[in-house]
Amino acid sequence: MSTLATLAEAASYLGVSKATLRNWDKEGKLKAHRHPINRYRAYDLEELRSLRQQISLFDECDEHERSSYRSEITQITDQRNVKRIVSRLHAALRDTDGNSSIIQRFDELTKLLFLKLIAEREDESLYTPKPKESISEYANRIRKSYADHANKHKRIIPERFSSLACSDSAIHQCGMILSTLSFANANFDIKGVVYEEVIRGTFDKSEHQQFFTPHQVVSFMVEMLRPYLKGVIADPACGTAGFLTEIVRSGAQYEQLIGLEIDERLAWVSGINLLLHGAKDFETHCLGDGGTLGPFASDYYGKIDAILTNPPFGSDFTDQASLQSFELGRGKSSRRRGVLFIERCWSLLRDGGVLGIVIDEGVLNLPSTVDVRRFILDRFDILSIVSLPSSAFMPYASVNASVLFLRKSKKRHRSQNVFFGKAEKIGRKSNGDDDVIYDDSGKPLPNSDLPEIIDRWKLVRSGKEIETDELGFVTNISENLAEDKTLRLDFRFHHPSRSLSKVLIGKSKYTLYTLADLCIERNETIIPSAEMEEQVILYTGLAHIESGNGVAHQVPTPAASIKSAVKRYEPGDILFARMRPNLRKVALMSFEEGGYTSPECVVLEVRKDANGEYLIDPKVLAVLLRSDLVFGQIMHLIAGIGRPRLNVKDLRKVKIPVPPPLVQQECKAEFEGRIASAKQLRSKAEALLTEAHELEISAVNDLANKVISG
Repeated sequence: MSTLATLAEAASYLGVSKATLRNWDKEGKLKAHRHPINRYRAYDLEELRSLRQQISLFDECDEHERSSYRSEITQITDQRNVKRIVSRLHAALRDTDGNSSIIQRFDELTKLLFLKLIAEREDESLYTPKPKESISEYANRIRKSYADHANKHKRIIPERFSSLACSDSAIHQCGMILSTLSFANANFDIKGVVYEEVIRGTFDKSEHQQFFTPHQVVSFMVEMLRPYLKGVIADPACGTAGFLTEIVRSGAQYEQLIGLEIDERLAWVSGINLLLHGAKDFETHCLGDGGTLGPFASDYYGKIDAILTNPPFGSDFTDQASLQSFELGRGKSSRRRGVLFIERCWSLLRDGGVLGIVIDEGVLNLPSTVDVRRFILDRFDILSIVSLPSSAFMPYASVNASVLFLRKSKKRHRSQNVFFGKAEKIGRKSNGDDDVIYDDSGKPLPNSDLPEIIDRWKLVRSGKEIETDELGFVTNISENLAEDKTLRLDFRFHHPSRSLSKVLIGKSKYTLYTLADLCIERNETIIPSAEMEEQVILYTGLAHIESGNGVAHQVPTPAASIKSAVKRYEPGDILFARMRPNLRKVALMSFEEGGYTSPECVVLEVRKDANGEYLIDPKVLAVLLRSDLVFGQIMHLIAGIGRPRLNVKDLRKVKIPVPPPLVQQECKAEFEGRIASAKQLRSKAEALLTEAHELEISAVNDLANKVISG
């Protein structure tokens, strides 16, 4: 027999007022029983426990969300709220169906969300309990509704996914959450967010490298290729169909959408996603035997007009039968999937078809991928290359990636003028949340460089010139690669600072020397924790050298805390940070004592002539090593994926003009004078800011005193 609680007991148990319970009873949200004798409201304790667990899922919400849950529909419009809701739905499934696996819970979540999104079009009250409906009756009604819709859309919902498998209690709890929410105004890939949120940190990432593309990158790529999005458009590694659904939202006049996937579950989810976005004439397929890299993809060769994709570029493809069918895989025991996808996309495209593909930057600059770059240059016209920040795919992955925009061509030739862009911000924080700023009217805007890059690309396409800066430029890559066997295609290699540096060197009135001619590299290394365990050393790490201004700091540091090797420097040496040298961390060690530095720094001791005089003034050299003269010589030589750095051999080849000692002293004196003026200006600016702040405070207090004293 059920245990009943009084109205007051139920209100206290749930943490709501008695008036709220009466309203829920009238609205059918929580039907009360009537006491057989006095007819007072009474509540089944099991139902209260279920509802209390449900309400507890919203404890992290703010008061507005909690009140919305209890009384009205909450509009879900951003990813952060979706992640929060998905987390609670997943918790409800986990707590009620404890024996289920995480992938089973993902399946059930997908089904319940699919039904929710369908219901918002056809029956908004589907998840709302009917009067006097028991949990079992509620669950059976939801099950039947899902089965009916699965049967109606059997083309995209395989039989194995055609019924709800979770328990009555799980359906009821999830249904209670979904009944109070609306996704009608959401403008992103809900299923992709669901998949990421449920599987994050659970599956082995190496299986298929299933990191899903942030919506900011998806919409950027679609907008960049908008003029080309016609005919048959495909994503050969479609995941949850983020690119294809964005194409639908963009209003592109396509003929057909095709999604290909190696994962049957994702192929199913992709079909659902496209259906819910109102896509017309689409198909999604799970391809066995290697997915799109296997033999079954040949059915689509030469049939696609445009491809947008983010393939699983971080894992190796080892299937020998399929691997040998690739020009870029022949004779190899394995090859990165991202590399093979470039070739496979070329096969899928019609002549003149376009490709937008995310690849890791190593494809563009590492010696091991010269053959890939040659393949690209011989078979595609390069439209644009845009570099993304390493945080673009965080928190799921940290990788330096670029987006290639290419057009298939059967002519073997080098592309001419190419637009390069570089985004430092994409409107997404490293935790996955949207990164926004606000304009003067308070309107939120994405904190992103991507809109400006799109605007510049449109100008380039229309034949107009654009300004050259760190956000983008146009350059003739055929000229840049004419005498270079590495065929590098990354932003740094083709940076226009190379041309500027050549012009400056060409203007030099003085003899040019290499850095190796002018300096000895001090390479004295120790491991402090092993060799100086009880001591405190003076340490200057990368973080202790400021960018661009030559300021460095010595920090007393316990030797026991430094486990890796460090380099010794002496007063008068120059430290050159070869990791991320674009930050221009170069400093003269003007301290009274020597110290130790990071192994990522090159320690340079300026050579002396037979008379004991420096070949070049160390301070002048330190300044030159931070200048555009040197930056242009090394920018294109920086390589690496996660931690880009300059090879020491390349640094040694940097050319430095050496004027007579008197000219050096004049240059140094002028430099020091201007730096002193800059310090004075900065000091005045800080004093003015302090004065302004004090004026604001006094104005407030003066007003208060006047109000009091009259």
